[in-house]
Amino acid sequence: MGSHFVLLLFLIVLFLVTHRLRNKKKAGLNMYLLQYLVVLVIMATGIVIVTFDQLVTTNITPFILICVIVGAIFIIRPLISFIIFLISYIAYYFSIAMTISDPEILLSNRVNGIIAVAIGMMLSITLWRYNYTSIIQKRRIEYQQKQLEQMAFFDPLTDLPNRRLMEKLIKREYSLMQRYGHESVLIIMDVDNFKSINDTYGHPVGDNVLRQLADFIKYNVRESDTVARFGGEEFVILMPNTSLEDGCIFAERLRKLLMEKIFEIGSISIQITSSFGVSSIRDINCQCLEDYYYLADKALYLAKQRGKNRVERYSENTE
Repeated sequence: MGSHFVLLLFLIVLFLVTHRLRNKKKAGLNMYLLQYLVVLVIMATGIVIVTFDQLVTTNITPFILICVIVGAIFIIRPLISFIIFLISYIAYYFSIAMTISDPEILLSNRVNGIIAVAIGMMLSITLWRYNYTSIIQKRRIEYQQKQLEQMAFFDPLTDLPNRRLMEKLIKREYSLMQRYGHESVLIIMDVDNFKSINDTYGHPVGDNVLRQLADFIKYNVRESDTVARFGGEEFVILMPNTSLEDGCIFAERLRKLLMEKIFEIGSISIQITSSFGVSSIRDINCQCLEDYYYLADKALYLAKQRGKNRVERYSENTE
């Protein structure tokens, strides 16, 4: 009776330790090794106790108990579980022979041990399959959520944020400006005469140019800046904590870099120019933030009107 009480206390302590291990968000290699060590200790303890129990009783309750506990609590891969239960049964098979002299009782306990191991294995496999299915379903849901987010807020051609996401970022930046008093800039750039590229080389080549252009812009902006595609050949750059003057300087530098850039698509080499419209977000009317791109778009229109391949700004003094 005393040995059973010791086993019970031991199992309670191990259960609490195991419960804490299972609740950890990320289990490292040490945690997995510790879990298997705990399993082996539990199995060994049960086998030792049931072996000594045979001196006063013929039941194998401790061995049945540890098989059920290991199978129902510990999440173990089926192959590893099979090995653990097989080794445990072999140890049990020979251990009880040291304290049982009656051949019939020995045979009966060995057969009952097979049943206990089979129950433990069945519970272990069931727990593993349930846990594995839950993980797969969770990953599938996370993947679907990422796909939906990608479709809702990112441009499928360039993987840049789209207009919907940019609108959220602009509103957030406007609130930060109101709170901290800094200035931020919005730049709209449009590739000049892009239709001629599609007409001359086809839309696949045009799409390739746009993808390369998106990567080129991202490479040349700051980490704090956001580049978005508004559709067609129009891109928007949000530059937080930037003055209108600095925004124009950046746009001019980017314009010159684009003039020197050669887009290679197979055997085709293409050079482009772009027009830029720059405006301060500070000039946006807070009552109509949905039109946040209106002022920069007016500056872009002015750049197109004045001959393209140039940078124009919009400020409160712009006619």
